[in-house]
Amino acid sequence: MTVKTTRGPATALAWEYTIDGTSVRLTRVAVDPSAVVRVTSPPRDAGHPHEGLAIESATTTTTGSELTVTFTGVSGPRSKPCGADYGAEAAESDLAVVVIVIEYRHAKDEACPAIGAQRSATLELSRPLGDRAVLEVTQGLPVELTTTG
Repeated sequence: MTVKTTRGPATALAWEYTIDGTSVRLTRVAVDPSAVVRVTSPPRDAGHPHEGLAIESATTTTTGSELTVTFTGVSGPRSKPCGADYGAEAAESDLAVVVIVIEYRHAKDEACPAIGAQRSATLELSRPLGDRAVLEVTQGLPVELTTTG
């Protein structure tokens, strides 16, 4: 089957299942359990009140260690009512980088409209990304990656 990856479409082996009494067919990528990526998140502390936001895409260069991620957040800065500033951390392994976006709100329990805006955050990896996948923290799914230069 064709699967979407952070580096574009790829062909992978798959299992196909049928459900008795229906015409439904389910397909699942055939992945060896030893190939599953496990990344340990960095420790949380009181300065990080939120568990992280899902990122939508990432951008890096072929040789640099800087990674910029985009996500949906609030539109204004933390200095304004209902605003927030954002930071990002990475949990890294040899196979993947999990990006954790941290939100720093203007005030706790502030009543604000639920309107999202595209935001970004930049973080420094311990080494260039190379062939590693970029995963979002909420579901562990790969995100679209753009590599420049």
